[in-house]
Amino acid sequence: MKRFVIILTIQLLFTTCSVFEPDDKIDYFDVSAEGYVYDGDINNPIVDASVTVIANFKSRGDWFTKHSIYEYYRTNDNGYFNVRFIRRADHENVTHCTVSVVVDKPINNFNSVGFSYNELRKSKKNIQLGTFIYKNNRLHIEK
Repeated sequence: MKRFVIILTIQLLFTTCSVFEPDDKIDYFDVSAEGYVYDGDINNPIVDASVTVIANFKSRGDWFTKHSIYEYYRTNDNGYFNVRFIRRADHENVTHCTVSVVVDKPINNFNSVGFSYNELRKSKKNIQLGTFIYKNNRLHIEK
């Protein structure tokens, strides 16, 4: 009898663990986005520029709804970055994601690109964002 109870307990434990999705589980889309950040005034890559991906969720109007998740990336020595997109977190699909690039310059140092859930879901290959160029005190995108 004791053996039966142990087997039943183990079976219930494994069954319930596979049915319920953990609250902190994050799933990602199979696609990513990549691009470069350059200083157009001196024609050099901007190393260690901040690239942020913001995953936004639909608000249900309660205190427990996850509104946004921020993930932070940096450019490498060539000014290159590659970012991932969250698809689902805490049992909720994202509504849209935004890729924001910020360079450490005094003015107009911010630019971003947004994608809806459907755009990311339908994408079959990695997204080429182009080159973010900081020139004449302005950050703009060249594709």
